[in-house]
This record gives sequence, structure tokens and C-alpha cells, in this order.
Amino acid sequence: MSRNVEVKEGQSFQDGTGLTVRIGEIDPDHRVHFSVIEDREGGKLGEMSYLAFVNRFTRMGSVEEACGRIKHLGYVASRRVRLYGEEFELLSDPFPEDDRIAIRAKAKGDSGVRTLRLPVTLVQNGMEPQDGPLASRR
Repeated sequence: MSRNVEVKEGQSFQDGTGLTVRIGEIDPDHRVHFSVIEDREGGKLGEMSYLAFVNRFTRMGSVEEACGRIKHLGYVASRRVRLYGEEFELLSDPFPEDDRIAIRAKAKGDSGVRTLRLPVTLVQNGMEPQDGPLASRR
């Protein structure tokens, strides 16, 4: 399924697993060259066809816009959500962290506070993931 997506040098994209990349160039053979954005390490380089790239990745808007959309989906402080196969109590609203969106949370039955990174594609697609917020507040 092909999508009409504009890809330009310097833009950031993310796939459904949370892998974030920054576009380097698009060569004459329509191959997208990119670097993987990682926390503290230098980014690894990669390339793929334009068609494969736009079918895998979603363009990231501004971080503030993404945080707002995630909040609108119910990922806000004091809410309980099921995410990554676990139930969490959210202790913060979404916030930017290293070119990604994160939220502070405490796992059910655990007193430790964790910082969870949220895939921006959650917001870009405009719908909740399968493990979205639970229907009721607790």
C-alpha cells in the first residue's frame, strides 16, 4: 500500500517499532539515505528504496504537536494504560526526550518509576494502539 509522502533532507521519521531516522539525501536512483537516531551513540547509516521507506516510516511532526496528540489519546498523568504488554499508572504527561516522546510511569505491582518511550506513530496515525489506555480510570 503506497502512501503519498514527501521525504526531504533533514526530516525525521519513525517506524512502528520506535526506530527513528533522519534523512540524509535521496539519490538519483530514488534511494533514501538516512541515519538512525540513537541516544548517546553516533547514528548508524542506512538506505532503502523510496517506496519501501514511505511504506515503513511515518514523518514526525513537531515534538510539541506530538505530545499534544498523545495527551488527547488519553496518555496523561494519573491514567492507567496497558502498554508493551504491561499495565502502568502514568505519573506524567508526555514529554520530549532525545528526539522521541516519553512518559513517566509505574508498573502494576512495582514501586519503581520508569521512563517509557512512546512510538510517535501512535499519534501520527491518529488512533490508539491495540494496547491503548484502559477504558476506566482507577
